[in-house]
Amino acid sequence: MPPPPLRVYIADDSAPVAEMLAELVSIPGRVEVVGIGATEEVAIEAIRTLRPDAVILDLQLKGGSGTTVIKAVRASNELSDVRLLVTSNHTSPQLRSGCLELGADQYFDKVKELGALTACLARYADRKMGSG
Repeated sequence: MPPPPLRVYIADDSAPVAEMLAELVSIPGRVEVVGIGATEEVAIEAIRTLRPDAVILDLQLKGGSGTTVIKAVRASNELSDVRLLVTSNHTSPQLRSGCLELGADQYFDKVKELGALTACLARYADRKMGSG
């Protein structure tokens, strides 16, 4: 039986962007998108329920912020293994370091670093599947 794929949840306030990200990061048998949400509340509840391996997290969510999601996930011992990958159009060094200090695992420029995001998820998938 093959090892399970890396399970990814996407939290982004833009449906077209979320769908584009889902297409971009999905690798059949290796990376599977298990859900998409647009609000802070939906994202936090979905992460608690679905227990994804990784979350692609936009900083701007409807009715809230990705930073609140980072805090909520990092406050839960049960979710300590969830990788939080922040994506944003706002790429100031202060914002990047602030998110990493809150507990994000990575921070990607949504315009210039999508290749690095997909490469990062592929590495996580390799580790989960035991080949790296």
